[in-house]
Parts: sequence; C-alpha cells; structure tokens
Amino acid sequence: MARGTGGRERGGGPAGAGALLALSPDRFTAERNALAAKLADAGDARGAAEVRRLRRPVGLAWLLNRVVRDRPDDVAALLSAGDRLRAGQRRALAGQGAAELRTAEEALRTSARALRGRAREVLEEEGRPASPGALARVELLLRVAATAPGETREALRAGTFSREPEVAAEDLSGLGLVAGAPPPAATAGGPGAGGAAEPARRARAAPPETAGRRGAPSAAGGAPAKSSKERRAEQAARERAEREARLRERAIASAQARLEEAEKTAREARQAAGAAERSAEVARSRAERAEATVAARRSALEALRRGH
Repeated sequence: MARGTGGRERGGGPAGAGALLALSPDRFTAERNALAAKLADAGDARGAAEVRRLRRPVGLAWLLNRVVRDRPDDVAALLSAGDRLRAGQRRALAGQGAAELRTAEEALRTSARALRGRAREVLEEEGRPASPGALARVELLLRVAATAPGETREALRAGTFSREPEVAAEDLSGLGLVAGAPPPAATAGGPGAGGAAEPARRARAAPPETAGRRGAPSAAGGAPAKSSKERRAEQAARERAEREARLRERAIASAQARLEEAEKTAREARQAAGAAERSAEVARSRAERAEATVAARRSALEALRRGH
C-alpha cells in the first residue's frame, strides 16, 4: 500500500500495517506483535494500538491480499474488465451489446487466471499446498470482487480483505447478473426508465370495478380495453424478463462448464497423487532391499577380513 506522510499508510493506518494482511496465517501474529512493539518503542502509542487490534484475515483473504499487492497491473486489468462486464450486462438487458458482454467475460477470466498463477507461486513459496480447489476458489473470488460494488471492490484495489468476498449460492462462475441493472428505456412519450411497467402492474392488480372505471368496455362486455401505452409496457416487461432469463442461462452454462473443468482437474490430481504414492512405495521397497543387500555384503567383507 502506498504510504502518505508521517509514517502512515495512505488509508490512514500505521506504516506497514496493511502489509500484515498479506502475510500467511502462520506468520501473521508474530509479525503483527513485532510491528506493534516497534511502533511503541518509536513513541507511536496510537499506531501500536491500531496494529494490536488487527485480526488475522479469514480463509483465503490473506492470499488475495498478497497477489493484489504483488501484481498491481494485473489487478488494474481485472478491475477494468469488471467495469466492462457490468456495463455489458446492462446493455445486454436492454437488448444491445451481446458481443461486448462476451468479450468482457473473457477479459475478466483472463485477468483472474493470471492472478491465480501468482497465487500458486505464493503458496509454493510459503510451503503451503497449492491444491486445484484452493486455486479455483481464488480465481472465483477475484472475479466476484472485480464486479462487486463498494467496499469489496476497494478491498480488491488496495489488498485489504479481512475475509473472503461473499459469493452468491447460485453463482459458481463469478459472472452472475449485476445487481440493480436498470430496466430498458421507456418508449417515446412514456415515463422515465423503469416507469413504463408500473401502469401495467397497477392495471393487472386493480380490482375489476376500478379497472372498469378507467378503461372503456370491450366488445366482449365489461372487460376494459388496454391502452397502447399499457400494451407497450407489458411487451417491454416481457422482453426484459426474457433477456434476464437468457443471461441467467448463460451464467448457469458457464458455471457448469467451469465446475466440470474443476472436477476433471481434481480427478487428474487425485490420480497423479495415487500414482506418486504407488511409485514412492515401490521406491521405498527397492531402497529397503538395496540397504539389506549392502548390510549383508558388508558383513561378508568384514568376515573375510577377520579371516573367517
């Protein structure tokens, strides 16, 4: 994290405090206490107290913080792709820019995959297992954070996660629908964005006698005829629902594909581990037999030297 003046981090904490959040869990407590003691010895009692209050990041949050701090350019590309995805989803919901949405999705995956590679390196450097499941989780969390609003996005930008970003139960891809996407623009002469569907909703919900007072009776006798504006609003609502369903189907298909890919990777990893264990067992047996042969031949040599 970039530092400001007066030995403070740009975010307002003591210098070096933010870097603690990027430490592996087994190093966090000792280095936090050492930094707090250093600040106290330097006369910065407030800074020392702030550092002592820091808690070890939960789950894979520390790993996210580390890769963010190690690869700021890749993080900038990830955030940019997240912006493009959010904008692309809004345009797609309005019936435009499907190709742009696909391009943004691929850019987000590519950026998250690059940071996943760094996560593997960090785990290996720390002597921790870089399991396919953990790396897939890191990639998913990066995609989720890049498309999230507010504090989650800022934590990604600064590398200051205290816990893993929340992932919706149905979103296994990190490419779920953007929350709060605006509805399609209203037709000419209608209300503002999102307002065109409201008259139709009220008309459908209104009691028969109320609707009869507003609309002219139809030839069928008593049922109110819908105005052209109401028909347009209902059509717009149906089209928006269809677009949302198509986007959801695409997200589900993408999540299913990535799940199958992860399952395949896990199967291959288990098979490789089993083969390695079998090879290790064979090697141990050979080593034991070789050591027994060495011992027998050493005994024979010593017996010959003694003249027996």
